[in-house]
Amino acid sequence: MNLESTSKTTLEIGKFLGAGHYGIVHQCRYNARKAAIKEFRPHQYTKDLDEHIEHEIRLLQRLQCRYIIQFYGVFRKGNKISLVTDLAEGGSLTQAIDDSRVTDWAVKKRIAQEIAYGLGYIHHEGIIHRDLKSDNVLLTNLMEVRLCDFGLAVVKKSCGGHTTGMMRGTFRWLAPELLIAEKPRYTDKSDMYAFGMVMWEMAAMCTLPFKAIESNDMVAKAVHGGEREQLPANTPADYRRWVELCWELDPSARPHAHEMIPVDAGSSEQCANSAASSICDLYATSLELAPAVTTNTSEHDTAPMSSSSTPSPPEEPTTAPPETKFASIHHMAELIDADAQVSVEEIARRRKSSSEQRESQPSNNLELASQDVSQVARTDSMTKSWFQTTSRNGLAAVRSSFAWVLNIFHTNQQAAERGDPEAQFNLGWMYFKGQGVEQSDVEAVKWFTKAAIQGYPNAQLYLGAMCKSGRGVEQSDIEAVKWYTKAAIQENTAAQTFLGAMYQTGTGVEQSDIEAVKWFIKAAIQENTAAQTCLGTMYQTGRGVEQSDIGAVKWFTMAAIQGDPDAQLNLGLMCESGRGVEQSDIEAVRWYTKAAIQGDPDAQLNLGLMCESGRGVEQSDVEAVKWYTKAAIQGNPNAQFNLGVMYFNGRGVEHSDIEAAKWFTKVAIQGNSNAQFNLGVLYIAGRGVEQSDIEAVKWFTKAAIQGNPDAQLNLGLMCESGRGIEQSDIEMVRWLTMAASQGHADAQNGFGWKYDLGQGVKQDDRMALEWYRKGSAQGQENAEGNLASMYELGFGVEASEIQALDLFRKAADKGDPDAHFHVQWLTSPDRWQPYSDSDAAEVNRTGAEKGYVAAQHNLGRLYERGRGVSMDKDQALSWYRKAAEQGHIGSQQRMEFLQTK
Repeated sequence: MNLESTSKTTLEIGKFLGAGHYGIVHQCRYNARKAAIKEFRPHQYTKDLDEHIEHEIRLLQRLQCRYIIQFYGVFRKGNKISLVTDLAEGGSLTQAIDDSRVTDWAVKKRIAQEIAYGLGYIHHEGIIHRDLKSDNVLLTNLMEVRLCDFGLAVVKKSCGGHTTGMMRGTFRWLAPELLIAEKPRYTDKSDMYAFGMVMWEMAAMCTLPFKAIESNDMVAKAVHGGEREQLPANTPADYRRWVELCWELDPSARPHAHEMIPVDAGSSEQCANSAASSICDLYATSLELAPAVTTNTSEHDTAPMSSSSTPSPPEEPTTAPPETKFASIHHMAELIDADAQVSVEEIARRRKSSSEQRESQPSNNLELASQDVSQVARTDSMTKSWFQTTSRNGLAAVRSSFAWVLNIFHTNQQAAERGDPEAQFNLGWMYFKGQGVEQSDVEAVKWFTKAAIQGYPNAQLYLGAMCKSGRGVEQSDIEAVKWYTKAAIQENTAAQTFLGAMYQTGTGVEQSDIEAVKWFIKAAIQENTAAQTCLGTMYQTGRGVEQSDIGAVKWFTMAAIQGDPDAQLNLGLMCESGRGVEQSDIEAVRWYTKAAIQGDPDAQLNLGLMCESGRGVEQSDVEAVKWYTKAAIQGNPNAQFNLGVMYFNGRGVEHSDIEAAKWFTKVAIQGNSNAQFNLGVLYIAGRGVEQSDIEAVKWFTKAAIQGNPDAQLNLGLMCESGRGIEQSDIEMVRWLTMAASQGHADAQNGFGWKYDLGQGVKQDDRMALEWYRKGSAQGQENAEGNLASMYELGFGVEASEIQALDLFRKAADKGDPDAHFHVQWLTSPDRWQPYSDSDAAEVNRTGAEKGYVAAQHNLGRLYERGRGVSMDKDQALSWYRKAAEQGHIGSQQRMEFLQTK
């Protein structure tokens, strides 16, 4: 069966998918893509149904989130009315449970995570679903969530945060407070109870709650009395905890949706955005703003690998100085939509009062706007398109008839050929989107150009974008600037914002911060949030305007209050640093939270850092992991690194070397040197990955080349031992020199040791002394002990009992037993004679005979050099051997040297 409109838009109806109270659902092909069509039953058409359809359309058009079913259009054929949405090929969650497709706990947790994302989004938009159950959770072929059926959903009242009325929704999923009230008060917390029921459905693999109780009245009595369904014994503790929180009798004790995301849930390509050929993507790929980073980054300090122990990534994060983020291009696209909305409303008013020959025709703009919004970019930052907005505003005018969906393309084509600039723009947009006609960038440019030449500002804006991206026309930044300028002069705020960005970056025009600020101001004073955010950044950096943190805070605040996540992030940074506003970690957390809930990964990272450190919020590693996970799933490398560290140390999440290795790998391949080093450590130890010295060397090398001193030290040690790489003292010395020169205390001690032994370099006591001194100055315990021995033995420096004693005491205070022995001997009341070589030999012999490994090594050195004792190679080897048997690497190396000499 085909439904064909005169606009050449074709629907090919496919297999039956399901049925509900108001209609049936089929699979279909809409403009050559898979979709679903919900056909309302003709015999049920009433005023109530008309209002029900209008209500669902309004909400679907309003909601633009990855985890919400997306609305394409409305069609009428005869007396049949149908809604077209995107297709969830995986069916409903109910079907998936019945088919045993959600038996794995990782899958259950991920689905719960995505439902929570979707619920958090609609609750943020002020909408209560009121009918959440597994039937209304659809799944893609990748098992990704799409919440659907908003026919019972309501918008919360602005003052009360709830809505009252007769009981709606499926009875056994309703919250206790709804089951006994004459006028139930629906809130987002009643949705959360239903969410707990959906989580129970997945846990129990059962889609009918309280199936042993036949009467709904008995169910209501039991639930209100505190009875709840039983979770299986194998339910993970964290999953069980969330379900039980959702089932709290007191609604205020239930969590908000954004608090409900399981921290160890998996991902079904969550960091991808479905944004095919949208204007948002067009700009995102065509215009680079100034360097836009962004946030408090965190690269945890990393521990070096010594010859005696395997290092571990550290526990505490460090935070880089905050920087400011320019408005992202996706958020800036929202302003394009707002400008288009204003323009269309003006034209609609003009048409309403124009000649009689047009009065008989429905508004082309409303037709075009309502026909299809499928390709508008889905972004969890809540970007809304012009076409959604105008559809919503114009829906009341056409509620009695859906005939406006039929003649869109034909009507606009005729008007465009007559020279109507509005119709030319609409026609260009239809070609641009492939709606009602085969997609063609070339045709889109052709019609945008015709309208732009006549001065139509939105056409000029889009034409500038096409020139910038090279879609349908030769790429030209100069042409883009030309068309942006024409639209900007006509007060198109989106064009003003983009023109400001072009001046700021010097793209297609001579770079000028002053011009950038001029255009940002024009758009900002008209409440363009992207321009306000960019202007705040210009004030914060002093570009094109006198530097003023107060001015930056002013503009960030304007945009943040309107919900711009970039501005909210930046305002959080200003509050955290106390720039332009009183320092307040609490305020920083408040703004980070607002941006994080909208899905801003940088804000999620910063919020995780605040939770981990307990700044502005109660310290919680669990919360830190939750926010790191959200940001990491979106590809934020710093969050991925921090998440790897949390898994490695088992902080806020169950320890898992496998998870740590997974997240370190994601960051390492992006070039993060600390992650590369940590990954090398894991390969050496075979923790979370198959043990491989070759892989360890590979990752150490990548990090070392970037100047990571820990990696340089470890790579030097690998070259020394020949593990995973050809043995080479020359390479060992090269990498140790690099690390030591950067001030790495362990490398400085190690390099001093090489000079002390003459390994890979010519033996030189003075050079050894110098590097020991550098390491000792940083408190390196082994360097302190080695330097003390040099002063005690007089190697490379005049012997000094006072210097030796001071250094031995420092090492002894850190728990070095050899140093403690030397302190006892040097401070013995029986000693009165000046310290000499024979004294050194005596004290080290005493310590060596007691089993102190450092004393055994030192005594071997004295015999080897004939200091305080007669030179005796055999005695030297004997004492070196005793120390080597206790694991002293230096003694092992001296043995090998003497035996081959």
